[in-house]
Amino acid sequence: MAGRAFTVYVAGGDNLGIHEALPQLSVGDVLVVNGQGATHRALIGELIAGRAAAQGCAGFVLDAAVRDVRDLQELGFPVFARSTTPAGPYRNGPFRVGEPVAIGSVVIRPGDVVIGDDDGVVVVPWEEAVAVAEAAEAKRDAEARQRAEIEDRVLPEYWQPS
Repeated sequence: MAGRAFTVYVAGGDNLGIHEALPQLSVGDVLVVNGQGATHRALIGELIAGRAAAQGCAGFVLDAAVRDVRDLQELGFPVFARSTTPAGPYRNGPFRVGEPVAIGSVVIRPGDVVIGDDDGVVVVPWEEAVAVAEAAEAKRDAEARQRAEIEDRVLPEYWQPS
């Protein structure tokens, strides 16, 4: 998953702000939600994720719980969350959309670059995105050279380069 941060701050266990944000998402946005780390109510499930995916949203990062995990996996829509719970959300507010939020100790501003994979999520401030991308490409190329050197020396049967 990679895209621009679209930020939302919600009350713990309350997804009214997410419903308000969905129509505002652009293709490639990653919905980043500070849900105050609440795990007693899921902020999203398969229906909201499906709506977001249909709009071209790249994925969700939530400091909160989600539900419908198997359905989310089948949908193939990237969702990074604190936990899971079967309990549905409240829809009372308050919320804020399009302001900086924090997930853990990381501040995410609207438009920052959000990248996630099986190892986790990283946020790159927009003004540093080009330099970080260049450094990441250099690291990838260096690791490819190292793999080639390993393969040239000895390639055990169990070695499967990625």
